[in-house]
Amino acid sequence: MKSPKYILWVISMIIMMLAASCSQSAPDQILTPETPSQPTNTTTPTLTTEPTPIPTHTPTRLPTDTPAPIPTLPVEQAQAKLLELLSNNGNCRLPCLWGITPGKSDYREARANLIPLGNISGLMSGFTSDGGAMFPVYTENNLKLSLSVGLNVERLVDEQIVRNISFDAREFQVGEPGDPYALKPIYDSKAFGERLRPYMLHALLAEYGIPAAVLISTDGGYERGKYVPGFKIVLFYPDQGIMAAYTTYRQLVNGKVRGCPANAHVEMQLTPAGQPEFFAKIISQTQWGNVWPISGDNPYWKSVEESISMTPEQFYETFREPTEKCIETPVNFWPTLEP
Repeated sequence: MKSPKYILWVISMIIMMLAASCSQSAPDQILTPETPSQPTNTTTPTLTTEPTPIPTHTPTRLPTDTPAPIPTLPVEQAQAKLLELLSNNGNCRLPCLWGITPGKSDYREARANLIPLGNISGLMSGFTSDGGAMFPVYTENNLKLSLSVGLNVERLVDEQIVRNISFDAREFQVGEPGDPYALKPIYDSKAFGERLRPYMLHALLAEYGIPAAVLISTDGGYERGKYVPGFKIVLFYPDQGIMAAYTTYRQLVNGKVRGCPANAHVEMQLTPAGQPEFFAKIISQTQWGNVWPISGDNPYWKSVEESISMTPEQFYETFREPTEKCIETPVNFWPTLEP
């Protein structure tokens, strides 16, 4: 039987061997019952940061087609401007009117020429993207000069051009006994003839020469009073883009119908010069559509050769200077119109 001393020595040796074994391994961590002997795979945590915003493009606001407001002139200045435009036609030659040339003028610039007259224009005045009209009025004493300027527009890819222009000028006598608001058309006003001088019959003939055609229209009815309109003269210049109509009194004198165009009211259709086909197209879309091209079967419109026995050349020579001469045509040439 082993002695107790021997047993004690053996235990001591075992303890020393265990200690030496532990000292040879330099563990990175102390293993405990709660720590597993095999390391587990750990996932590196993802950093939670705010996402970087992606730059966005802010579009530049492009200019719109809305034109800047155009100021109107005070009444007195607008009246002076109107008389100036009438006296020199805006320093341009027909078919240009007041600085606006059909087929060339930008529509916005054309409006800018007319809108300053707004304070002396009627309530119907105004413009849209497709065109518009201005109705300026000038009143002096008991006479009222009433005008109309209309613009039609042609839309191109990146612009709007004035396609054609209509122009109308009339004069009225304001007020009569018992009716101060009545307007009576006046066709023999010398003041009107002077103010509208660039557009009157003699001025047109002197400036543009012999027309392609001159037509007359009236009727063969009974006398309806001394101051009744009903005598029209129309001149055609298709190559120049000008149609001009003059309306005056119709009088019966010794079996003939008489008209005196010296101070007649004026209507015009203006189209681009050098485009006679386009001229005919525009005329066909107006109240004059049954007049041009000329046809010999219209009982209400007759050439000067047929109605007054004049050639266009003779008509030109007779009326290219200011004159008080009148035109007479046989009453039986014309249909009778009801009053």
